[in-house]
Amino acid sequence: GHAAAVGRARVSAMPPSQRRVLVIGGSFAGLCVARDLKDHYLVTIVDAKEFFEYTPGVLRAYVKPKHLDALTFTLYPVIEGRMGCKFIWGE
Repeated sequence: GHAAAVGRARVSAMPPSQRRVLVIGGSFAGLCVARDLKDHYLVTIVDAKEFFEYTPGVLRAYVKPKHLDALTFTLYPVIEGRMGCKFIWGE
């Protein structure tokens, strides 16, 4: 309808550096989408957890606890430091 047309006109009128994308979830898909879009949009990632976890590998950590470090990392320094996106920890 009319509201959608106005919304599209507003988005296309914005300079590319100000267009924003909100990515829900900082797991594999969310991080890949953010990586692919960050050169064209201001990307913000929201996740309920403050860390990434490669869940299929967690069982190995029960046998070899030191392996847990290779399966997890804190999202904030990776997303904001390395990727140049914004990270929000919350739901």
